[in-house]
Amino acid sequence: MEVLVWRNKGVQVPITRRWSLLNLIFLLGTLGLALVLVPMVFAHSLEHWGAWVVFLVMVATIGMSVTCGYHRLFSHRAYQARWPVRLFLLCFGAASFENSALQWASDHRIHHRLVDQNDDPYNSRKGFWYAHWIWVMEERTLPISGVGDLEKDPLVRWQHRHHFLIGAVAASLLPLLVGIWTHDLLGCLIIGVLLRIVVTHHTTFFINSAAHFYGTQPYSDANSARDNAFLAPLTYGEGYHNYHHMWQWDYRNGVKWYQWDPAKWAIKSMAWAGLASGLRAVPDPMIRRARIKMEEKALLARLAQAPPLAAEKLLTRVQCARQRLDQALLALQEHREAWDRRKAERKALRQEAWARGKAEWKEATDQRKREFKLAWGEWKAARLEVRRVAFAS
Repeated sequence: MEVLVWRNKGVQVPITRRWSLLNLIFLLGTLGLALVLVPMVFAHSLEHWGAWVVFLVMVATIGMSVTCGYHRLFSHRAYQARWPVRLFLLCFGAASFENSALQWASDHRIHHRLVDQNDDPYNSRKGFWYAHWIWVMEERTLPISGVGDLEKDPLVRWQHRHHFLIGAVAASLLPLLVGIWTHDLLGCLIIGVLLRIVVTHHTTFFINSAAHFYGTQPYSDANSARDNAFLAPLTYGEGYHNYHHMWQWDYRNGVKWYQWDPAKWAIKSMAWAGLASGLRAVPDPMIRRARIKMEEKALLARLAQAPPLAAEKLLTRVQCARQRLDQALLALQEHREAWDRRKAERKALRQEAWARGKAEWKEATDQRKREFKLAWGEWKAARLEVRRVAFAS
């Protein structure tokens, strides 16, 4: 237990922080063991390449499961996935040892709803390291709330009940098998399990900490979230955090084609393969309008430092230009939305016409069958009559 002192309007207020012994031992223990054991087996593991291959495979698989599964699928419902995909993401997401998908999504939805406020679970206003991992070490488990949609999924409920066991199996099975095959069991367990756990934890934690402290805010300055291209390769595309906090329901974080976001490519590939559907994306005009609004703020801030006479003339010009551009983008957005509605209506009409045509075809088929049965009955009766007359003569 630690006693902190917070200053509130000049008054020192003592706050008691209670630590979660289990989380404290797990987070600090895995980090400490990795710092000691990884250097000890480093040379040995280089001789047996299997340990490093396992490490890379497990880091990528589990990290993508957290990003595509825990975050974009379960927390934000940015797309829908078939049950084999959900099962895979739940099993390997559990191997991150970051709690169940249900608890993770509950905490994360609270974070988005109350970002930078006192009740934000990983409030960056409390400091970099608090947002990074101190909040995990605290003896505080938020009640599960706001996830009624997930509680209807039997796979999510099953994973919530057994997430630690599922995670232990998913995290250790491949390293064990490869370790036995390559005769480097110790190296595979230290590199492929222990080091992998530490790397997975801290790459995930960087989104809560670094992505709220370092980077740009091209879409909104309403909260501390920032875009950081350097974080994107470490976090499977989650580095574009300012965009994400602006439109959390988008299946993309790196919205531009060249921005590194393997999660969006994986989700899109699953959609092409028929394993995912309902991908939600922000219309391009809406994105441009947000960027222009932020650009206008930056221009007005610069004008505030300019000579008053020149600033006044430019201020009017900037505001008029921005208003005209905003109206043009809004008109373009409404035009595209109208076209999307029209396509949806045409699709619905086609489906209705197909259903109506199918019903008419079935009714006609049934009618033909009835006519055939009547004709066949008449034919059999006539044939029987002919035979009877021939026999009588």
